[in-house]
Amino acid sequence: PISAIKTSEDVVLSSVGKDLCDLFFRGYTKKQWGLDLSELSAGVAARIPTRTNDDDRYFTDQYQLMPIDGYGAMFNRMLDHPLISVQCDIDYFEIKNNVQVKHTVYTGSIDAFFSHQYGKLPYRSLSFEHSHIPTCDSYQQVGTVNYPNEHAYTRITEFKKLTGQSASGTSIVKEFPQAEGDPFYPIPRPENDAIYKKYQTSAEQELNVTFVGRLAEYRYYN
Repeated sequence: PISAIKTSEDVVLSSVGKDLCDLFFRGYTKKQWGLDLSELSAGVAARIPTRTNDDDRYFTDQYQLMPIDGYGAMFNRMLDHPLISVQCDIDYFEIKNNVQVKHTVYTGSIDAFFSHQYGKLPYRSLSFEHSHIPTCDSYQQVGTVNYPNEHAYTRITEFKKLTGQSASGTSIVKEFPQAEGDPFYPIPRPENDAIYKKYQTSAEQELNVTFVGRLAEYRYYN
């Protein structure tokens, strides 16, 4: 038992003990974040369920499903409306002064919105290595397998295991955490949160902008 839970290491040690912490959590965290468990806020590890039963689902919601035609088709239908226009591969900061808007919903990095005036917030990124294996019908037993200690990648996902599709061959992706690249994850640490608080104060004064999501709110949301 740990009375004062301050870091992710405290969370894991108090829930599963040192042996399982070192087997499952410490190496994975070092790869994913480039930091030790003891250097991350408690909320990072607190997201991960620890169970003593045989329920192997990540979430326990009663209803869990996939869009029948995939997420791409779902979003295309959502955006197929005469009052919605979509522009891709355009830098928001290059056009924001040339468009007339009543309200902006901003989901990018909050420090970029304010030209990094209080300093850059750190983010972690990912690179993906996709493979299709036509001679293999099943690459692994389940949809996602984590590799906490071996290899440079953190996990392998096999897509047909998620969708229940029956198809010849199989497609997988390996995920490699990295420091550079598009921002994917805010890094929850007290010193980073202190910088974010300054941006949050500025954001609250932007009455015509709503800041939403991981990057704009600097929060590690599921």
